Amino acid sequence: MSHIKPVLPLVVFVLLAAVWGLPRWRRGARKLAAAAALVLFLWSWPPVVWLTSATLESWYPYGPPPASTEAGAIVVLSAGLVPPDPSQPFAVADIDTRVRTRYAAWLYRHWRRLPVVVSGGPVGPPGRKVVIAGLMRDLLIAEGVDPADIWVEGRSLDTYQNAVFSARLLRSRGVRRIVLVTQGYHMPRAVACFRKQGLEVVPAPCGLRSLEFQDRFEEFLPSPTAILHNEDALHEWIGLAWYWISGRI
Repeated sequence: MSHIKPVLPLVVFVLLAAVWGLPRWRRGARKLAAAAALVLFLWSWPPVVWLTSATLESWYPYGPPPASTEAGAIVVLSAGLVPPDPSQPFAVADIDTRVRTRYAAWLYRHWRRLPVVVSGGPVGPPGRKVVIAGLMRDLLIAEGVDPADIWVEGRSLDTYQNAVFSARLLRSRGVRRIVLVTQGYHMPRAVACFRKQGLEVVPAPCGLRSLEFQDRFEEFLPSPTAILHNEDALHEWIGLAWYWISGRI
């Protein structure tokens, strides 16, 4: 549910190294600094987000599943939360978790009233951990989902555990085919994990970042949000490789 974002720290380190080495090897340091600056620009440039996100989001069609789709449950995966602090004495689901949960609620209300599994375990420092699935359950109820139709999986700490623990819950209730809700960039790894657990999966991606890019002047200016989104895409590609090597998918 959290991960290191390596590119920006690496670029800053390279720039510092170039500044430190400038008096000794001026030409090489300038080239190194120029390369780091170029990487930083591209990594913060929204058109690159469109490209990196599209490499993951184009795997599955977006939009509600066809009306004829058979499934026994909707499964929605957590992302993260905003922990409590002195100005906010309670934890809240982060924006990605809210996007996923609200889309699951929309499917429940407008597509088919199936049981909704919320999957996400405890996050936070010892003694103050918050189960994200509980926050997701509250969001679903606020969106009009019947509490009796919400099944909580509150132990998982990553995508692989989302699949393992959710599959156990689903099999215990006789469900073998699911509609899986998560953001588009996260869907390839999530689908592979759930299928590895023997479930039939109908992907229902939401929050596609490759669709957010528009031909406007602001979209061609570097932004901190672009850095975060590119780091997410990089994390997913590394995660796919690691899950494949480790036999999780």
